[in-house]
Amino acid sequence: MAQSPAKGLYVFNFYNYLYFMPYNLAASFDYFEALFHNTKENTVLLIDAVGIITAVNTAFSECFGYTESDIMGEHFSILFTEEDKKSGKPENELKTVLRTGQCSDNNYLVQKDKDIIWVSGESLLVKNKEGGVSILKVIQNIQKQKTSEQALERSTDFNESILRSIEEAVIVMDDQLQIMQSNKAFNAIFRTDIPDASTLNFAEIIKPHDINSNLLNNVQNVIKNRRSFTNVQIAIDFPSGDKRIFDVSCIPLQNTENGNVVLVMHDITIHKQMEREREDIIGFVAHELRNPLANVVLCNEIMSNSIDDNNLDGIKGILERSKNNVMRLNKMIAELYDATTVNSGNLKLDISEFDFAQMLEEAIETIEVLQPSYNIIVKGNANVQVRADRHRLIQVITNYLSNGIKYSNGKTDVTLTVQHDENTLTVSVKDEGLGISKEQLPYIFQRFFRAEKTRNLEGIGLGLYLCQQIIQAHNGKVWAESEEGKGSTFYFSIPL
Repeated sequence: MAQSPAKGLYVFNFYNYLYFMPYNLAASFDYFEALFHNTKENTVLLIDAVGIITAVNTAFSECFGYTESDIMGEHFSILFTEEDKKSGKPENELKTVLRTGQCSDNNYLVQKDKDIIWVSGESLLVKNKEGGVSILKVIQNIQKQKTSEQALERSTDFNESILRSIEEAVIVMDDQLQIMQSNKAFNAIFRTDIPDASTLNFAEIIKPHDINSNLLNNVQNVIKNRRSFTNVQIAIDFPSGDKRIFDVSCIPLQNTENGNVVLVMHDITIHKQMEREREDIIGFVAHELRNPLANVVLCNEIMSNSIDDNNLDGIKGILERSKNNVMRLNKMIAELYDATTVNSGNLKLDISEFDFAQMLEEAIETIEVLQPSYNIIVKGNANVQVRADRHRLIQVITNYLSNGIKYSNGKTDVTLTVQHDENTLTVSVKDEGLGISKEQLPYIFQRFFRAEKTRNLEGIGLGLYLCQQIIQAHNGKVWAESEEGKGSTFYFSIPL
C-alpha cells in the first residue's frame, strides 16, 4: 500500500487486496475485480479492523456522492445517522464482524449531501496469509423499494382504517365465496365469537340466517355473470328470533385473479320500522280525526236544514254538539303538534316560581267546567312554592284528571293527592274505573298506545306520552299502578 500524503493513511491498492483474500476467492480474482469495478447495484467498501475506509468502488461514489478522496481515511461511521451513532450502531457492527466474521444490516445511511437513504448491507471479514484482517462491506440502495413498501403499507393501513370505521358490514370474497377480508361490523353481526372471519366461507356463515338463500343466490349470480346489484333489500333471520332488514349491494372487483367481489350490507331495520310506524300513525290519526270531523259536517247540515225549516229551537243543541266536536279536533291537533315538538327535541320550558296550590286549583276548575257531573276529591298539602313551567304542569294535571274521568266506567269520584318533602313534590290521580292489565301497564306512556279496553273511547294515545316528556324535562318521573277492573292511579314527581 502507498502512503496518503493528505491524511497520513494508507491508500488501498486493489491488486494488493489479493493477499487479503482466502484461497478460493483469490483463484477467482479476475471475476472479483470485474465485480468490484463494474457493478452498478452493489456499492462496495473496504474497511480496516478499526473502521477506517480504505477503498470504495465507483458504484459507492455514484450512490453516496463521495469521491475516493472524500471518503478514504474516514471512519465508516460517517455514513450513519446521528441517532445510530448515539446508539453505538457502527461500533456494534464492527465488533460483530470481528467476532463472528459476518454481519448484515437493514437501516438508513447518510449521503454526502446529508440526504438519508435506506440500504441493505452485508459485512464480511477477510484475512491475509500473515493474519491481517480487513472488512468487506457490500451495500445495496433499497430506497425505492422501501419507499414503495411504505407507500403500500400506508395505503393498506389507510384502506383498512376506512374499512374498520365503516358502520356497514363489508366483505371481500373470492369466486369460491372464501372471505378474504371483512370489517368489524360484519364480524359483529354474524360471527361475534370469531375475531378473524377471513378464514371462513361466506356460504357457511350466511346459511343459518339466509333462510330462502336470497342473499347467497344474488352473490353467486354476481360471481358468475360479473354483473353487480345495488340496494336490494334482503331479510336476515337470527337465532334469537329477530329479523333484520339489510340494504345489500355486491360489486365485482376488476383486475383480480380470483374473481373477487365486495359485498356491502347496510342495516335498515330501524328505518323500515320507522317507515311502518309513520304509515301506522298516518292511518291512525286519519281514522281518529274522521269521526269528530264527520260529526261537525253532520251538525252543519242539520243546522242548515233547521234554518231552512225555520226550526230555531233545535239549532242550539246541534250548535253545542258541533262546538264539542271542534274542541275534540282542536285537542287532537294540539297533542299531535306537541308530540312532534317533543320528539324533535324542541320542548322548551318557561320556568317560573309559583304557588302550587293556586295552580292546582286552576287546573281542577278547568276540568270541573267541562265535566260538572264528576267529583274531584283533593287530598294532601299543596301549599308549596315550586320552580317549574306552570302551563305545562297544568297540562299534565288536567290530562291525568281527564283520563281518570274518561276511564272511570261510570264512577263519579276521582281523587287527586299531593305530597311533598324538602326535596320532592309528588302528585297522584286515582280513579275507580276500567283499570289496565298487567301485560299492558308497562306501555301506557308510549306514543299512540291505547289499552285494549279503551280503544272505543275518544283519544289518540298521546296524552300520557306528553305528560311523561314534560315531567322528564323537569328532571322528574312518571309511573302508574293499576288492577284490571278496579281502577288506576297515575303519579308524577318533580324535584323542589
